[in-house]
Amino acid sequence: MKAVRFCPGDIVPQSGIYRVEHDAHRLMHECTLVKDSRFPRCRKCGSVRFKLLRSVNSWKILPFRSSAILEEVAELPPSTEKAG
Repeated sequence: MKAVRFCPGDIVPQSGIYRVEHDAHRLMHECTLVKDSRFPRCRKCGSVRFKLLRSVNSWKILPFRSSAILEEVAELPPSTEKAG
């Protein structure tokens, strides 16, 4: 089965630890995200992608906080959100 990858601005479908894959400027790393928040974007590259490594109960983790490389994505108007 092919792994599902997520993009910045997508809704996080499940709380958990996600692998973050960037363009060539940085090695992959991990971050913890909470269900129903938005995947953050990278300040340097436009093609960052996320893959769920392990789900976690959301009451055990803190919400995403901006770091040196990732930043929150502002709310998108309903007409520009991805379907599905």
